[in-house]
Amino acid sequence: MKNLITFILLLSITAVTFSQGIPARQEANLDQVYSQYNLDGENVLIVILDRGIDYRHPDFLDENGNTRLAYVFDMIDQSGAGDPDNPYGVGTIFDQAEIDAALDNNDPPLSNDRYGHGTATTGIAAGNGSGTASGDFQGVAPKATLISIKITHDPFPPFGSEPGQAGFFNPAYIPIALEFAADKIAELGLPSVTLMNIGSIGGPTDGTSSICRAIDDFVALGHPFVCGVGDDGGNDNHASGSIDLNETIEIEVEKAEAGFLRFDLWYSEDDRFTVSIERPNGTVEGPFTAPGNAGAAADTNLGDIGIFHRGADVEFYDATSHRRELLIDFTGDTGTYKVILQGAQINDGGFHAVLNPSTYYNNNRFGNFVTFGTSINDYASANSLITPGDYVVKNDWIDIDGIPRDITGQGEEGELWIGSSSGPTQDGRRGIDFVASGEVCHAAYADNTYYESFSFNVLQNSNGLYGIQNAVSAAAPLSTGVIALMLQVNPDLSPQLIRQILRNTSREDSFTGTTPNPTWGYGKLDALAAVNQAFVSLGIVENQLKTAQLFPNPTNGSFTIQLSEAIDEIELSVVNMLGQIIEQKKFRNTKVIEQNLNAPNGLYFVQISANHQANQSFKLIKQ
Repeated sequence: MKNLITFILLLSITAVTFSQGIPARQEANLDQVYSQYNLDGENVLIVILDRGIDYRHPDFLDENGNTRLAYVFDMIDQSGAGDPDNPYGVGTIFDQAEIDAALDNNDPPLSNDRYGHGTATTGIAAGNGSGTASGDFQGVAPKATLISIKITHDPFPPFGSEPGQAGFFNPAYIPIALEFAADKIAELGLPSVTLMNIGSIGGPTDGTSSICRAIDDFVALGHPFVCGVGDDGGNDNHASGSIDLNETIEIEVEKAEAGFLRFDLWYSEDDRFTVSIERPNGTVEGPFTAPGNAGAAADTNLGDIGIFHRGADVEFYDATSHRRELLIDFTGDTGTYKVILQGAQINDGGFHAVLNPSTYYNNNRFGNFVTFGTSINDYASANSLITPGDYVVKNDWIDIDGIPRDITGQGEEGELWIGSSSGPTQDGRRGIDFVASGEVCHAAYADNTYYESFSFNVLQNSNGLYGIQNAVSAAAPLSTGVIALMLQVNPDLSPQLIRQILRNTSREDSFTGTTPNPTWGYGKLDALAAVNQAFVSLGIVENQLKTAQLFPNPTNGSFTIQLSEAIDEIELSVVNMLGQIIEQKKFRNTKVIEQNLNAPNGLYFVQISANHQANQSFKLIKQ
């Protein structure tokens, strides 16, 4: 689960904060979208998996005072788990009529977001800004229909007269949440975009975990899905390398912070690593032999160190990538630990390891084998979702007391936010599509929430109803709102075409350098360019691609694609079974594409896109 550190930081650094709003809106060219087109997200559904929502906030009421929420699915509240209208086995479901009745009667909230993150996220994507007369704090798609799925709790201490809250997260809830979302999308019959605003470093990060597979299955139903890359950038939290047979290496883990630290290493099932741990005082625990086969585990409890060494069939993420997991939890003394690995059996030898928590504000880190990047969260490594990162557009604001505030040390205007995670995935894909202007955004704040308790985060002229939100948790809902506007233009846009439009319309500048790359993806989000392309897509004559023919198939190494007529610009991509792009080329003004497939025998997917819009895919067998 994403480590949400906004207010933890603020306890000790009073000038740090986060948000959406006018600067981010201008940076993404959203103001031009509104001035040129009458778009507001009406008749589009936004589904948000987060920490819940305070549905009483004016941002989520229409002009008649009725809720804009079609459903709230509170997966934490188990009082409705046995309800005959709830086939999902967990949680409690509230429909629009129940929410409106509670509003009319001024009842206590049926479901709430005491932390504030889910309310802020939803406000960025789709708040209508009606908490003030100015409308300055309006979200991206202010008339979209909403579904809120409360999937997690963040912990926080008591504040004011409010009690604290324990944290809760169960990843097994995610596939259930996606099933609920798919059912309600079908029921409502609206074009939709879904955002899951959680995720932190750890796991196989190669698109093969059970959660990634559930996300890909959801997208395969035609549902665009957004998950930010994560807030784990800015620290040496990724190590990688290789081990030879009988070679011994020592991976230094600098545990600088008291409390919990997790080390998560992945390597081939065809290898065997013997493990020892050297404590900061020089004591060596082990060696511990690797589990013998894919279904075996070799777990060891040392009290303040837990070692969980698992074969490919019993690792914790139910991945299909045929890799072993070595997970070590450190809960004892601070200092430098060494994870000592010896190659007992080597066919591949490569490994990837990550630390959590280990972010820009935290001193836990690797001391050697450090490799930049590969810090995105596992969920963002799914093959078919849309993955935004975060960059800085404005670092200052004025709080509700009229005091100027600003952020320092986390990136200047135009730069990548220091905490924005970077690709690639552990299987070598880019792992990020684009970056959005999440620093800082203006977002909905509700009364008596942990967010709202920090007055220096609450914005001037906001009636106490809006504050700032930042990090990838702001960039992702901003991007989600833009997708909702695209779907308002063309409800038939496929998830694949939406992702392609967003990639192709993202902007390069001196900060991004040449794109695409694993840090910036294809560049900075440009909402106007993306919406323009959504309008262009309405006029696409897809018959040019639907009648395309690929031959020979199977092939011994080369293939031809024949089109019905010449197309101005065609991009061809060849993707292997792991989702890795192994060939990518552009052709201009042609009706015949000839390509050599320089890859091992197996099954591949060939995709062509015309003029950045229409798509056609083929399965190709090389033998």
